[in-house]
Amino acid sequence: MREIVGQKSSRRLIFFVLFIISFLFVRPIFSEVQAPPRGIELYKKLADPNLTKFEGLRRIQWLPDGQAYVHQEKDTFFRIEAKSGESSPLFDDSKIIAAYNKLTGKSVSSLPFKNFSFIEGGRRILFTEEDGRLVYLCDPATGDLKRYVFRYFATGVRNRRYTEVFSPDYKFTAYARDYNLYLRDLEKDLEIALTMDGREELRNGWPDWVYPEELNQYEAFWWSPDGQMIAFMQFDERPVSLYPIIRDASIPTKLELMRYPKAGANNPIIRLFVVDIKTKKIIQLDTGIETNVYIFKGQWTPDGREFTFLRMNRFQNRLELLAADPKTGQSRVILKEEEPCYFNEDVRALFLSDGQRFLWTSEVTGWKEIYLYDLKGKLIKQLTNLKLPVGNILEVDEKGGWVYFTGYENRGCDQHLYRVKLDGTGLTKLTTKSGWHSVNVSPGGHFFADEFSSWDNPPEVNLYTSNGTFIRQLGRTILTDEFKQLDLLKPEHFVFKSADGKDDLDGLIFKPADFDPNKKYPVYYAVYGGPGAKMIRNTWQMMSPNMRIAQLGFIVLQTDHSGVSQRGKVFQTKSYLKLGQVELADHVAAIKHLSQYPWFDSSRVGITGHSYGGYLTCLALLKEPEVFHVGVAGAPVTDWRNYDSIYTERYMRRPEDNPEGYEKGSCLNFVKNFKGKLQIHHGTIDDNVHPANTIQLVYALLREGKRIDWKMYPEQDHAIRLAQYGQDRLDFMVLHLKPETWEQWFKEQQK
Repeated sequence: MREIVGQKSSRRLIFFVLFIISFLFVRPIFSEVQAPPRGIELYKKLADPNLTKFEGLRRIQWLPDGQAYVHQEKDTFFRIEAKSGESSPLFDDSKIIAAYNKLTGKSVSSLPFKNFSFIEGGRRILFTEEDGRLVYLCDPATGDLKRYVFRYFATGVRNRRYTEVFSPDYKFTAYARDYNLYLRDLEKDLEIALTMDGREELRNGWPDWVYPEELNQYEAFWWSPDGQMIAFMQFDERPVSLYPIIRDASIPTKLELMRYPKAGANNPIIRLFVVDIKTKKIIQLDTGIETNVYIFKGQWTPDGREFTFLRMNRFQNRLELLAADPKTGQSRVILKEEEPCYFNEDVRALFLSDGQRFLWTSEVTGWKEIYLYDLKGKLIKQLTNLKLPVGNILEVDEKGGWVYFTGYENRGCDQHLYRVKLDGTGLTKLTTKSGWHSVNVSPGGHFFADEFSSWDNPPEVNLYTSNGTFIRQLGRTILTDEFKQLDLLKPEHFVFKSADGKDDLDGLIFKPADFDPNKKYPVYYAVYGGPGAKMIRNTWQMMSPNMRIAQLGFIVLQTDHSGVSQRGKVFQTKSYLKLGQVELADHVAAIKHLSQYPWFDSSRVGITGHSYGGYLTCLALLKEPEVFHVGVAGAPVTDWRNYDSIYTERYMRRPEDNPEGYEKGSCLNFVKNFKGKLQIHHGTIDDNVHPANTIQLVYALLREGKRIDWKMYPEQDHAIRLAQYGQDRLDFMVLHLKPETWEQWFKEQQK
């Protein structure tokens, strides 16, 4: 018996030993099969947008009454009550379908639109077909349907699309064609010229290049509230120099001449007019005797009795709000402000419906705050004194007396929603979680939808009452099991000191998923830069391009610098008169701060960016060659004398006012220092940052016997849209910084 038991025990022992041996040998194979992708394979995998999904509503369209929002299911729309969540059909679909089929001769069985907008306070809706050329006005209650054919379309700066603009009563449209303003009587289908002196150098109702680009002034005419008058801008471009845009890709070569005011050169002269659409009488508004000023942000008062606009001096440090009588042209100054450096372009008066008061945001204290004025320019109340600063006014509940606005905290990394009474009391912060809250407030301020994310939390959308009480979740991000199994490392937020040692600055580090602290990693520094250009926000970035690039074996770095927005005007103006100098010094400070870590290879630092980021990339390689070794620059400004007047002079004044700042900020003056690896890309028809910037720098480097790579892209403007651009940029960084994947990267390129 003992012998049998002993034999069984021996067999069990042998089986156990064999199992352990097999487990030890089989496990690595099994683990290898189950291991998540790393390196180049993970880089490829993160291009799949289906790794995360968004379930529910991400953005909502509020109904005009502010009590409900729209939800689309298949081919129909529903009204969803914000408070209860109850659903009901938004339209009597059959009435709209029948009217549409009768009008068009078609036989559709579902609503003929996927998107629409409310007009006339929600009584009617507007939808379009054929890319906006067919415009329908519909009364959903009756099914009444009218169709208009828009014949005029044009493209402006940054591909802004211009077409006919309805009058408030929808009986007329207005549009600018061939630099003249036209009126179209929709009932008679009759076109009437309101101006006839327009030409390329004298533009009526049609903006130039620099105003839309730098003052966000895309509109150049405005209907009065009663639809009886149109105010319009006239851009006198005769003083402005012409710049050649050459299209060499065509046969024969085409030459285009554009008006482009460079720093220190002549600006366009702006005039304002009002035309009566019945009498065709034109009145010029008094904008002052000084023509070397900026006139922008035109708007009518709610009662239409006055047309208001902003007037700013050439240095952009004196700002006035004026109101003009459209019948006489006589104007008056409502308020005037001055700043030691400059005004940001996002100022605007927000008129209340009573026609007697307006909200105004100002930074004259050093922080953007909200003020309430009357139309005579008397300060009624300063509503905020938060030193956040304030962001944007989102909604005004005049009945309840509330102003809803955004504000920034945590050095501008967090955005929140606040509200305050029109008498300055009741200030409340309505969002609480640390992160970035993009808020959509309902008309009248009854509810708000909050799209929230943070470094630790993927996007979600929640619905709240006006006082911040949670109602329900509208949508959320779903992280698939496949995404979770990738086991990515979250971006690491860090804080470092500015170069002058006075301020804390924020940065983010992206590491590869297989990061090993005992290894050294090359640095991929992604930059933009310039005043106001904040890079670091407390948002979810696990699927960002930076996360992808890190998987190739880089430490991807992104930081703020002195002069970014959302931290107050005093902080933003640290770079005043010194473009390029302050930002670059802070980028060097970031590299030095991170050099304390053994895994941060400060001997292999690459920097890359486009536009202003391209400028900083070139400047870094030229001024700090011991710190930055590889650079890839897209469409760089290489000397600020090449760039437009409004942007450049806002921060640098004119070249004759600030010669030292222009010299120290010019890439052309530091070519002798260059010794790294630099690649420059530029579109040959870039009308924003002209190709001459790159050509001048390349020429200066060649004269010094320096070698660089540079690539010009035919028929590409400031946004280079060819796939080769992105591929070549990354190839250059991989080739010269040599992350662990670099050999495999180029082997795969050759397949």
